[in-house]
Amino acid sequence: MANDINDFVQRAQVKTYDCPDDEDIAALEPYLLNPQISLQQSIDLRAIKAQGLICIGQYSQAQTLLDTLIQDPDMQTSSRSYASAIYQIGFILDIQEDPKRCEYYAQAQALAQDKFNDIFLSSQLGQITVCNQNSQDVSIKLGQLYVLLESFLLKGDQESVAHIHNNIGLLYGSIGQNALAAEQYEKAYQIGLKVYEEKNQLAPLLSLISAHMGGGDFENAKIAIDELNRANLKVNTPLTNSWLHYSQTRYSYQMGDFELMRSSMWKWQVYLPQVSNKQMDSLFDWYNTVLCMVDLDSKCVEDFLSKRAEEDAIRPSRLANNKDYLRFLVEANLFLGDIEKSKEAFSHYAKRLTEKLRAQQSSARVLGVAKLHGEIITLEADLAKVQKQHIQSLIIITLFIVVILALIYFTIGRKYLRTLATDNLTGLRNEQAVLADIKRVKKPIQGKVNALAVFDMKNFTQVNTQFGYLKGDELLKRVARCLSQVTRNHDLVGRLGVGQFIVCLKNIDDSTAKELFERIQKVLADVVFDSDSGEKINVHTSTSMYLALDGFDDIEQVLEEMRLAEHKKSHINQNAGVNPTAAYSNLLSS
Repeated sequence: MANDINDFVQRAQVKTYDCPDDEDIAALEPYLLNPQISLQQSIDLRAIKAQGLICIGQYSQAQTLLDTLIQDPDMQTSSRSYASAIYQIGFILDIQEDPKRCEYYAQAQALAQDKFNDIFLSSQLGQITVCNQNSQDVSIKLGQLYVLLESFLLKGDQESVAHIHNNIGLLYGSIGQNALAAEQYEKAYQIGLKVYEEKNQLAPLLSLISAHMGGGDFENAKIAIDELNRANLKVNTPLTNSWLHYSQTRYSYQMGDFELMRSSMWKWQVYLPQVSNKQMDSLFDWYNTVLCMVDLDSKCVEDFLSKRAEEDAIRPSRLANNKDYLRFLVEANLFLGDIEKSKEAFSHYAKRLTEKLRAQQSSARVLGVAKLHGEIITLEADLAKVQKQHIQSLIIITLFIVVILALIYFTIGRKYLRTLATDNLTGLRNEQAVLADIKRVKKPIQGKVNALAVFDMKNFTQVNTQFGYLKGDELLKRVARCLSQVTRNHDLVGRLGVGQFIVCLKNIDDSTAKELFERIQKVLADVVFDSDSGEKINVHTSTSMYLALDGFDDIEQVLEEMRLAEHKKSHINQNAGVNPTAAYSNLLSS
């Protein structure tokens, strides 16, 4: 048992700038409840859990867990878990704009030096980016970041490279260089897509949207928001949903589209209580007050201004220096007819704009450091060539034939095997391959299920007959593309029959499985395309679901049960006058 837990900890521990896998987080709780685990194992598991909570925006819960951890008398201050807990507390304080973050970053860096490289790097980046802002020249900070970037590019450490690009973006943004910041965030996002867990891929995208907005590039901001919307279909956490609807709200505000803004905020407020983020709360209150002005609700505006004055007297929020917010204060006081406060707000607004303009002009000398930027771009282009030459120098003649044979196997043999397992029309697994994969699905952990859904294209034959087989093929391709987009990377998706598709979700809550299948059904219902005659073609689908407490080594029998249940359901619905495409069959195996 002890070895199993140690193996799990080894697998579930990820770098500070990534997120634990969802399946590992789900499997963590049973280990924590096991009375046989050691004290150190319990500490390691709780440190992983805290990092998982941070990744989904549960900062208050993570803070409570981390405070308990670092005060645990059994905690070894020389351990990775202790250094990680100290860094994570600093990260949460950073989100809350608390100056104490720098103390924790410095402590974590000292604890991790020469032992835990990812914690050391994250702490170091935190100090460079947000600490000593008034005492250290920004050009020095940029120089430090580019030196780090060059170092990790040479190592080929893409996770760290993405992390550093993101921090360079933060620093460029702090001096008003939004175009340069956007370039760095774009790099961080594109690299992160290849190396980060899904939940952690979207943070640079949110920063990219903010940079485009700050620079007045609303066209590219809209493109990035659409990308965030698409990418979030697979992630779909309260935190990423809050990011999405905040971005849509901010864009609508800038465009003056208050009805779209109202719609975005209605969705945003659903997720906001699930995310413990004071900055997000402040932003929501601000935008909500904008709508109060649109609705001529003076009481709402008065309440907001009074609340903000009280909170800013304790500690000014990041909003205090936001030019759009400062302009809003002028408008809000004018709305209330308070000329004196409006003049005062305008004076503050004008002063801040002047300071910002001077800062941007003075940052020109800072951008002398950006010459390194060009060198890094050249370095990135040459890196593959350098690595190839290094590898070639290590290859000896006696291994040449082995390499060639391996190359033939991996390029031709594997490609051939993939071809055998792929449905030629849709690109999904074919029936034989997907059923073989489903048979290998393991029994879920306690409290979870394995879930199947079969999606049957009810109007496939009709489309073939009425519009021709090419449109029938297009229907299948559209459905396959849709299923690929709304499922996760580790879900199993394949084509069963002529007009049937199957999706298998592993080790998941039964309610979550049902919600996901229902969401897929709704997305499929929205698929529409034109026939050659201009007539609209919709997808008509019936869905059968099967939830199992075991694996699927008897998948053929399970599918037969699902077909019989669906047939019986359709027969009953037809007799009752119910549309069969809206019918579901839910089975639970013992």
